[in-house]
Amino acid sequence: MNNSIIILPIVFPFILAILIATIKFDEKQRNIFVSIGVILNLIFLIIISYLFGESRVHLFKLNEFLDISFRIDKLSILFSLLVAILWIFTAFYAMEYMKHEGKEKRFFIFFLATLGVTMGIAFSGNLITLYAFYEFLTLSTFPLVIHTDSKEALKSGKKYLIYSFVGATLVLLGMILLFSVTKDTTFNAHGILSALTNDNRNIYIISYASMFLGFGVKAALVPFHSWLPAAMVAPTPVSALLHAVAVVKSGIFAIIRMSYFIFGAEIIKQLHVNVFLSILIALSILMGSFLALHQENLKKRLAYSTISQLGYVLLGIVLLNEEAFVGSLLHLINHAVIKIVLFFCVGAIMYTTHKTDISQIRGIGKQMPITMGCFAIASISLIGIPPTNGFVSKWYLAQGGLTSGKMIFPAILLFSALLTALYLLPVITEAFFKKGENTIVKEAPIKMLIPIVMITILVVLLGLFPNMVISFIQKIASEVL
Repeated sequence: MNNSIIILPIVFPFILAILIATIKFDEKQRNIFVSIGVILNLIFLIIISYLFGESRVHLFKLNEFLDISFRIDKLSILFSLLVAILWIFTAFYAMEYMKHEGKEKRFFIFFLATLGVTMGIAFSGNLITLYAFYEFLTLSTFPLVIHTDSKEALKSGKKYLIYSFVGATLVLLGMILLFSVTKDTTFNAHGILSALTNDNRNIYIISYASMFLGFGVKAALVPFHSWLPAAMVAPTPVSALLHAVAVVKSGIFAIIRMSYFIFGAEIIKQLHVNVFLSILIALSILMGSFLALHQENLKKRLAYSTISQLGYVLLGIVLLNEEAFVGSLLHLINHAVIKIVLFFCVGAIMYTTHKTDISQIRGIGKQMPITMGCFAIASISLIGIPPTNGFVSKWYLAQGGLTSGKMIFPAILLFSALLTALYLLPVITEAFFKKGENTIVKEAPIKMLIPIVMITILVVLLGLFPNMVISFIQKIASEVL
């Protein structure tokens, strides 16, 4: 069987986007088309992953640098499955939510294109392919960020582009420096670099730091984080994708690929560059939490929370031991499902009541019990209270900090968990334990509630039965460490 078929989950969403752009569908037809399309893409992904296992395919190669190739391995399967599953839930949620945002056709065109691009990032076989799709991700998500076409949206979109292109420039600089020494950018477990010498040491340090910071822009690493709260002007389904899986997790995924499949853990340890980067990551964890405390707007509070939680994942990457790596990938998944629930719940509140601030939702828990109940479960999970999925991933991260002999990192995680409680629990108390206005508020539409409830169930299951996911992640860790 031709290995080229492994790019089907990348190409298929683009075909769907083109068909929506060219064929005149009414709303019902378009929704059915999108639903079948995203479900089929998940099925294609599962079948291809099962049939081909771990494989590579070269699409075309001009020279050693300009080589477009794709690969399936355990890491790409993990990330692509996360993307494909959450895209299905977001598609169904958006079909109802986007009715009051308008321009649904435009939304679904770029929504599907972004799915294809994110799959391209997951399946990239080398740095140049990853970089190409990384750039396409900026272009495909930009129309989603500015969807409302308001002055504020255009300003936020401009900021998003500037930050993204600055990050891309840093990545390109690092790639060129790396290629000048290695003449190779192919992803391989344990990396591709030879032993350190006086001639290549400084080049490796600059290259790694440049690419880490460049990819870190999309991962909202402090001080490159301010585009993320600004992008909250986008419709809630877009915000959910930006924070849960599409953009920020693509940045994280790229850092994992670059760190463990290009440089390798042993070389990074010898460079000591991870020590400097861990300071920025610690700042991200703490600053994101402190800034979230001061946000009255629900979406912005969640946005700053994302900056903090992404720091957890980045911390697990730079600690360079198996426990921390397992915790990092586990939190990448757990944060994705938790944060998409939180955003969906906030979107349901906005859709039903048009309220955006915490002080405006007093007593809403009794009127929207399902929505706010799911919000409460996701919040408790994000705080990391046992036996939630957030606790499981943070436990591994704390173990990784102890294994590396750095007590400061478990202490930072514990303090950040306290801050997480301080900025999420007041939302729950306002909703359930404060008396609100005497206005009748209905629960969110069923088309929005179903995705919210189903992902909340997934959040609970990942906390109660994490072993299957942990076992799969440990296999990835054993291959790269």
